[in-house]
Amino acid sequence: MDEQGYRFGVGVLVVASLVIAVILILFFGAAPNFFSEKYNVTIRFDEAPGVATDTPVRKNGVQIGRVKSVQLLDEDGVDLTLELDAKVKIRAGEQPRISQGSLITGDAIVEFIQPTQESLLTRFDGTGGSPRDLILDENEVQMYSATLENGDFLTGGRVAPDPFDALLNMQAGLGTTLSAIETAGNQVTALATDVRRLLGSGDGEMQRITQQAERTIENFNQTLDSIETLFNDPNLKATLDTVATRLPDLVNEAEAVMQQTNDTLAAFEGVGRAAEETVRSVTELTEPLGRQGEKLVSDAVRTLNNLDALLLELRQVAGRVNSSQGTVAKLLDDDQLYYTFINTLENVETLTRRLQPIVEDARIFTDKVARQPSSIIDIRGALTGRPTNAGVK
Repeated sequence: MDEQGYRFGVGVLVVASLVIAVILILFFGAAPNFFSEKYNVTIRFDEAPGVATDTPVRKNGVQIGRVKSVQLLDEDGVDLTLELDAKVKIRAGEQPRISQGSLITGDAIVEFIQPTQESLLTRFDGTGGSPRDLILDENEVQMYSATLENGDFLTGGRVAPDPFDALLNMQAGLGTTLSAIETAGNQVTALATDVRRLLGSGDGEMQRITQQAERTIENFNQTLDSIETLFNDPNLKATLDTVATRLPDLVNEAEAVMQQTNDTLAAFEGVGRAAEETVRSVTELTEPLGRQGEKLVSDAVRTLNNLDALLLELRQVAGRVNSSQGTVAKLLDDDQLYYTFINTLENVETLTRRLQPIVEDARIFTDKVARQPSSIIDIRGALTGRPTNAGVK
């Protein structure tokens, strides 16, 4: 084969190698899929350990995109632009998290997980014009239920704890735990030594406990012997037989007493019903009084007021009578006035007796005039001295 054939073979081999390399890259996902539709979403994290361009993005363990770019902010924080498959719909409420993809290589992954109620309150409470009240209202629910679109921006990205960091953080606590275990072991050893000493000593506490237990058992045996002797007593047996013989009679008497008690309770029940009827009758009697209670109280108050006024007037009259300036008091205290008053009454009585005939004559005269008015003319003639039939000429 000439030189030109060698060159042609080398060229074909190179081209074939490039084609195979491209196919492998596309097959294993080392390069983006240029034949599917994508959309971009930017998420802000406090930090992004192990994340770089083309870091895989997963949801429920399935890769749905990659990290398109990583932007370190001037202030604290990192913005990750994710390129996601348009066929996959991501809700705004799903929690973006950076996790450890492999413990061996330390590669990171970005994944979307189902949110907790606490994370939803942290990210969406007080957004959309709603107050921060620790309750997700309708507007906030609509916000975290919305589907992410191209160009959307989210905050609240989290970073999962690194297992190695957790182990390192446990190192200090592990030392304390080991120290506590060592202390507990020493205490157990000391306890075992004390028990061995207690059991092995001939005059120790254990021996005293054993002796006390022996005395207790001996006393218990004596008590059992006393009980056995008591039950073997013939008098006790006779007494028990007597009690057993009379027990049915006692039961019958108890039943009779219970029957009498029931009869007594029935009688009390009848008395209770009678008392209830009496109370009901009293209630019916006093119910009209209850309805007229206000009027009766008003009349009673008015009567008491009138009685109070009468007593006040009597008190005033009594005061005037007792006063030394009153007529009655003067009559009681002044003898001359009393006798003068008596003489005046006697004169009035004498005058009345003298006036009685005059009054009687006047009554007769008026009666006569009433029956015979013409008699007035005779009286006038007798008084003037003119005859009765004399006229004016």
